[in-house]
Amino acid sequence: MKLIYLHQYFRKPSMNGGIRSYEFAKRLAQEGHDVVIVTSDNHNKFKGWKIEKLDGFEVHWVSVEYDNSFGFFSRLWAFSKFLVLASTHICSLKSDKLFVTSTPLTVAIPALVYKFIKRRPYVFEVRDVWPEVPIALGVIKSKLLINISLFLERAAYEKASHIITLSPDMKQSVLKRCGNTPVTVITNAADCHLFNQPPLLEDTFLLTLNKLKSKHEKVVFYTGTFGLVNNLRSFIKLSTYSNSEIGFVIIGEGKEYEELKDYAKELLVLDTTLHFLPSVNKNQLSFVHSVFDMATSTVLPVDALYANSANKVFDAFAAGTPLLINHSGWIKTLIESTKCGLVINNEPGIDDYNSLRDFLFSSYAYELACQKSSELGRNEFNREKLFKKLLPIIEGNYK
Repeated sequence: MKLIYLHQYFRKPSMNGGIRSYEFAKRLAQEGHDVVIVTSDNHNKFKGWKIEKLDGFEVHWVSVEYDNSFGFFSRLWAFSKFLVLASTHICSLKSDKLFVTSTPLTVAIPALVYKFIKRRPYVFEVRDVWPEVPIALGVIKSKLLINISLFLERAAYEKASHIITLSPDMKQSVLKRCGNTPVTVITNAADCHLFNQPPLLEDTFLLTLNKLKSKHEKVVFYTGTFGLVNNLRSFIKLSTYSNSEIGFVIIGEGKEYEELKDYAKELLVLDTTLHFLPSVNKNQLSFVHSVFDMATSTVLPVDALYANSANKVFDAFAAGTPLLINHSGWIKTLIESTKCGLVINNEPGIDDYNSLRDFLFSSYAYELACQKSSELGRNEFNREKLFKKLLPIIEGNYK
């Protein structure tokens, strides 16, 4: 099969960010399919389409400047530019099927154009309940834009041959608006082979991690984007209850970086109980999980966000690292049923900190959580197992 895989924010393992599309494209190619990723290069300026051979498949890059710090209209321009260029490009390629993954929701437009012009089916993957989230957050306020977004979402679902969601909560959200297209849950995955790697003794990044760890008995960390929905102020506030026996580390980049540093300064925790580190790739992330003690995933107290399937959660399972969250939803249910981590309040207080301290310093609870986290990574959320769910959907053999 000649398959086009449309993902606006595709990332290679050497880059910062999730590699779901890379791992699935590689496996689809190993199954004998001719796979072409169509994506954007957000940092380098060049003309036309740049083609790269990568692990059995091709990646077609087009230059579209984009950054998490962009405002609404800059983001809208980037989305619009990509959808026009991508629509033209995918329709110029020989193919049998399109596999399109959001976000942003605007990638639905190339999918619909492709179906209309090429008369070929597409599979639509929902990574976030968009536009529910920006509407709930008040990012989209115009009734016209809201109605256009909801219409586009419904059209994308109804015209798809199959819908993939990344969590059971997302599936329920999709089914509320489209009950005619089959929907399958394929969560983000644990790439166990990328974690628990032998440390490099002279690696400068590893030395930095060990230096931070030496200042605290235990370290809780966050990796990922510094955005509004990530609610890192909650994480920073939690650090204020520590007398440095527990350290808190935020690793990544994003729009709120300077504001978060200012907030940490205001609370007198910056560089004492709370530390910032730049973004890391998957290889470096293995070291983070090896040196530090507990991973964290935080969001704002907005119901639409509780359906998330954040990469950082499954990285924790891949590494066998206990997980700390501050929200409800399916991940909370998973933690409480498996004992793989701890759930605290979205607005943390001293009781939440004490619960965290008791957990980290309890050899029984902590070791059990490590064991359960590892089991989830090796079994339920293993990449190979999840790919076996994806393959028949792509090949059209889903039953």
